[in-house]
Amino acid sequence: MTPETDADYCMRGHRVPALEPAVIRDVAYRVCKIIGINKASFKNGKAEKVVSRLEHHGIHLDVIEDDEWIDATRATVDPSKGMIYVPNKLYTDLCRGKVEAVRIFLHEMGHIVLGHRPLLHFAEEQATKLEDSEWQADYFADAVIDLLKLPKSEAQIEFKF
Repeated sequence: MTPETDADYCMRGHRVPALEPAVIRDVAYRVCKIIGINKASFKNGKAEKVVSRLEHHGIHLDVIEDDEWIDATRATVDPSKGMIYVPNKLYTDLCRGKVEAVRIFLHEMGHIVLGHRPLLHFAEEQATKLEDSEWQADYFADAVIDLLKLPKSEAQIEFKF
C-alpha cells in the first residue's frame, strides 16, 4: 500500500480537529484502563459486561431489530448523545467475539471518546487525514486491537487433503 499525500487524501467523514496517532493511541490506552477493557473482554459472551461498564461512563448502546435497521451502514453513532446504534445481528456477533463486530464497535466508540463534533470549515486548504473523523475512529479501533493483542481477522480453518 502506498502512502497517501495530504493532497491525495479524500475525506470519508466529518472534518474534526486534527489528532496525531500518538494522541489517539494514548486515548485508547486510557479508555481501556478506565473502562477495564482487556483481551478477555471480547471473548465469547463477555462483551455484555463491557457494554454495561460503558453505560456507567455515559456511552450507551441501542440495539435495533434487524428488520428495522437501514442497511446503509453497519453501525452508527451520535457522539453528542453518547449513543452507538447497531443492528441486532452485529450485537450478536459482538457478544460472540467476532473480530469484525469488535472492530466496528470499537470504531463507533472511538467517535465518542475522541470527542467528534462536525466542524464547519471554509478553509482554502485541503483537510488532512488527521482531521478526518473516520480515519481517527479507524485508528482508535486498531490501536485498541493492537494494545489488547486481539486478532485482526477471523481465524480460517485449513483443510489438508
